[in-house]
Amino acid sequence: MRVSTNQIQMGAINAMLDQQSGLAKVQQQVASGKRVISPADDPVGIAQVINLQDALKRTEQLQKNIDNATGRLSLEEGVLGGVTKIMQRVRELAVYGNNATQTNDTRGYIAEEIIQLGDELLGLANTMDSDGEFLFAGSKGQFKPFSKDDQGNFLYYGDDTQRFVRVGPRRQIAINDTGTEVFRKIREGNGTFIVTESPNNKGSGVLDQGASKGHYDFGTYALIMDKKDSLNPNEPLTYRVIDDKGKEMVPSTVFAQGNAISFEGVQMFILGDPEPGDYFVIRPSQHQDIFTTLNKLVVALKDSRNTAADHAFLHNEINRALSSVDTAMGKVLDVRASVGTRLNALDSQKSINDAFSIQLKELISNIEDLDFGQAVSELNGRKVGLEASHKAFVKVQEISLFNHLY
Repeated sequence: MRVSTNQIQMGAINAMLDQQSGLAKVQQQVASGKRVISPADDPVGIAQVINLQDALKRTEQLQKNIDNATGRLSLEEGVLGGVTKIMQRVRELAVYGNNATQTNDTRGYIAEEIIQLGDELLGLANTMDSDGEFLFAGSKGQFKPFSKDDQGNFLYYGDDTQRFVRVGPRRQIAINDTGTEVFRKIREGNGTFIVTESPNNKGSGVLDQGASKGHYDFGTYALIMDKKDSLNPNEPLTYRVIDDKGKEMVPSTVFAQGNAISFEGVQMFILGDPEPGDYFVIRPSQHQDIFTTLNKLVVALKDSRNTAADHAFLHNEINRALSSVDTAMGKVLDVRASVGTRLNALDSQKSINDAFSIQLKELISNIEDLDFGQAVSELNGRKVGLEASHKAFVKVQEISLFNHLY
């Protein structure tokens, strides 16, 4: 087979071009630090890298979600701490106001401070986050959740939706607590039942708010003070308990101040001197917002009290308010504990996501990053090959049939 000079030259040129192309590719790899420059270099590897990078972006978004959720819950935790301090101060003032040494004027001063604390509490309930959304409005973050109308009623304009954010591939965490959950869904009295006195009572009987002992059936009962008609002036005062249908639950029993009165899971005490005909009602607790509790306490403190019966009404009202304040504080502390638990969960999930991100980056690096030692060795080899190809081409060009003709 005859090989022309042109074919020899073209073969040499193509060999040099191949060497130049290989050298250029290695130089590009060294310059970029990447083994895979184009999909053609490693189609399977590129597909894996794309999937891993997508997973990394999702994880980075989850970390941003965690940062946002942490900021919002940290703000809520601080607000709830402020609410707790206000309620503790209200409780202190209620105890002061319940002291028999207080006058109508001094109780009025106490009421004024509680009004100021109520305004501060209302401000905390309307706290906004860094995005300008109201913290306790549920899903209606653009609406101010709490306001007070001209009649002194407290209105709620939010909803009861708890919002969740995804912080892990299969994990979501609540980033808010609604105004209803924190400030409104609070049972009055001791949280199970509440004890009220008749507005027509004449005696000085003062109630504690009782405690649930055993199984309280959420019934409504009346505790009625009575005294037998007798010529004996020392006839003892008695009491009996009936339910809302008139059925006698406790028969006539001699009353002794401070002794426990127990029935149907209810235990309570009466101090002072109730009079025959006085009665007290025990009924299931209903929901009452914190602001209404404070408002009732203010009204009780502002009313003038001049007689023993008036003072008994005052002490009973303040005792109810104290019990409701304690229930409210317990509710706020429960929500605050829940927020703390969620913050701990966010910290834990963030560590998990960080570890996963590091693992993804290592996998990506193993696929696309360059082994510089191997690349430099290959670069030198390609350079030597190209130089040899150049020299060979020069030698081949010098070969001609005419050089042997004389």
